[in-house]
Amino acid sequence: MGEQTSEDVPATASGTVPGRASVGGGSWREMLAAFSVPAFRWYWGSQFLSGIGTWSQAVAQSWLVLDVTHSAVDLGTVTMLQFAPILVFSLFGGVVADRLPRRQVLIGTQLALTLQAVALGLLVATHRVTLSEIAVLAVVLGLTNALNNPAQQAFVPELVGLDLVADAVALNSVQFNGARMIGGAVGGLAIAFWGIAGALFLNSVSFLPIVVVLLVIRPSHVVPRAAQDHRSALWELREGLSYALATIPIRRVVILFGVVGLFGFNWQVAVPLIARFVLHRQATGFGNLMAALGAGSLVAALVLVRNQNATDRRLTIGASVLGLTLVALGLSTSYLLSLALLGFAGAAGIVTSVTANTRLQLLTPNHLRGRVMSIYVLLMGGTTPIGSFLLGELAGRFGTGVALIVFGSVTTGVVATITVVRRRPSRAPAP
Repeated sequence: MGEQTSEDVPATASGTVPGRASVGGGSWREMLAAFSVPAFRWYWGSQFLSGIGTWSQAVAQSWLVLDVTHSAVDLGTVTMLQFAPILVFSLFGGVVADRLPRRQVLIGTQLALTLQAVALGLLVATHRVTLSEIAVLAVVLGLTNALNNPAQQAFVPELVGLDLVADAVALNSVQFNGARMIGGAVGGLAIAFWGIAGALFLNSVSFLPIVVVLLVIRPSHVVPRAAQDHRSALWELREGLSYALATIPIRRVVILFGVVGLFGFNWQVAVPLIARFVLHRQATGFGNLMAALGAGSLVAALVLVRNQNATDRRLTIGASVLGLTLVALGLSTSYLLSLALLGFAGAAGIVTSVTANTRLQLLTPNHLRGRVMSIYVLLMGGTTPIGSFLLGELAGRFGTGVALIVFGSVTTGVVATITVVRRRPSRAPAP
């Protein structure tokens, strides 16, 4: 398959080249148009409730590891094990999302996630939990998300259609980060009042609304899939990767977002280490730091609902600001300053991730969307095993501040290098 330029990529239903036309500046009613689709509205609300529980469990699991081991390295290792299956299997999860009905895949994964939360909660409540059991259940969580996340990303256009994809992605970002803001604080409070097991059981209950909604709704924009001619999963995987790498706008997103995923999105390790070893805070302080991260992300997501111009320039700016903010976090020893910086980091991170997500959704035809969005999932969470392990190792050897400065510097430096190389004019061939 030959390279495709931006002129070759599919247009949106309105006839514009996706990710280029500015959509900002309209009324809030226009910006919230995706909510006019009842199925999306119910899906969004149930995902919001589930997200609060998910972030409550994220806080609880990180705090549990530190309670059991008091080790930055062990926290980095458990986080690595949780996200390693996404690194290994998320691309095959994209194949599954393109082969099977995505709604049914999501029902199965939500039930599996419920059982995982219940199992970990019971181990904690009965005082039988060990680091090994935490690690095993973290792997189970990662395996489930390797199937869930590509299907979840590719399911959105089935609910709203391509005309509303940019709006729906931005609204999903509002939902995700609102849940992170509330869930981080709720997780800290749940640990303080009910213990770690209470935060885990809260998550298991939060999956019930999304399961019910998925059982009831019927997507109205499902495109019939062409016959696959009994092609193997490996052939379909190769087809998706070839398309992504041969299409220049998609390839640009993949490279830049890959760097950010590896060095910039390791909050499940970075924030608990900042809370315990730099700021010397308890679970509620940790929850507040996670809430600040979510608050900044939520503000940015609300802004992006009104400005959906998903360009390469916005992607680069978001990634660069994120790297610089990580450096500042590494230098901070003030609780209030760290709260503010985490809010800023959350905003920069959401600008980067929403822009990358929107561009990939709109640049990809439906029959390949599950596979291309699985690359996004891979870069968003699959690189975390490597980044989390490296961050934990650096923090354990040289301190949390040094680790954050190194990661922030690498993020900013690599993004700047990619930008300079991309803009460098090619030399004309010698006569």
